[in-house]
Amino acid sequence: MGGSQGFSTTASYSPETRTDQPLLVIGCAAIDITSRVDPNQSAESAIPEVDLLRQTKLAATSHPGTVFTSVGGVAQNIARAAHLLGANAVLVASLGQDAHGTAVAADLNRMGMDTRFLQYPGSGARTAIYNALHGPNGDLVAAVADMHINGLLSPQQIEEAFSSLRPRAVCVDANVSMPAIVTTLMQARESGACVVFEPTSVPKCTNVLSALLVIKHSHAVADVSGLVHMITPNSLELQRMSEAALELGLVEGVPTAATVSEIAKFHYSLDASVIRNLLTLFPLFPTVVVKLGEQGAAVISPSPRNATRPIIRHIQPLKPSLVENSSGA
Repeated sequence: MGGSQGFSTTASYSPETRTDQPLLVIGCAAIDITSRVDPNQSAESAIPEVDLLRQTKLAATSHPGTVFTSVGGVAQNIARAAHLLGANAVLVASLGQDAHGTAVAADLNRMGMDTRFLQYPGSGARTAIYNALHGPNGDLVAAVADMHINGLLSPQQIEEAFSSLRPRAVCVDANVSMPAIVTTLMQARESGACVVFEPTSVPKCTNVLSALLVIKHSHAVADVSGLVHMITPNSLELQRMSEAALELGLVEGVPTAATVSEIAKFHYSLDASVIRNLLTLFPLFPTVVVKLGEQGAAVISPSPRNATRPIIRHIQPLKPSLVENSSGA
């Protein structure tokens, strides 16, 4: 991939007002390597977005563009954003004893973030890397995610963070192992902390459901609804989580077509399947924020007057003048 390369670091930044109560963020810290094909190259050399990897002649060559390296990872991104907004965000993640791990830790220290609970598993474990190729318009064409190290984050590390920090809120992403998610949910249950789950991807989004099933059967918690207070899937993850929750018996059934149609009258711009899936998961997860890309977001949450009755809201999207890339939208 032709182009320029650089490593993004962040200058020290500390808001005057920072909340004392810690926000514990558990999951992936990584190095993001983002490549983008030059949008200004000639029409003759421009690559078709969809067919890039299907056409051997186009795929088996280099294209002019830019390569940008930065600190990323789902949990790290959340912790960084919260820190910049003034929260006392503490990241719990695994890093390799390599140059990339050193760069991640140095960047977080430079920002003034608490790095006490970064774990270094050793044994040749590599710092996670997300390597993405974007087309000229910023859309993702393909990516390789080397995330093995996230599964090595130990439940003991999570227990130590809870014991030391006593957080009132915790966010966990789906990159960590199922035992790590179980530990997070049980520690949060014991301490009364609010839990937010970020599903991360379609293959990983059901990890939290498996964790809830383990808690239900192995930890003798009869009612696991509300152990996770909020989830933040995209529409594909929402669909898969709804299907899996039904398959695992964590929810009792789907809403009737009449119910979905009635709600759709007030939210005509929302797809009926999104409404159905939101209603299906509502008994298990009190608040669901589903990311809909260019359609904005939809939120389901309990009514202030009756917690058993849901309210659905459609949040309209922002209209950016320039799309650099669409990851996470």
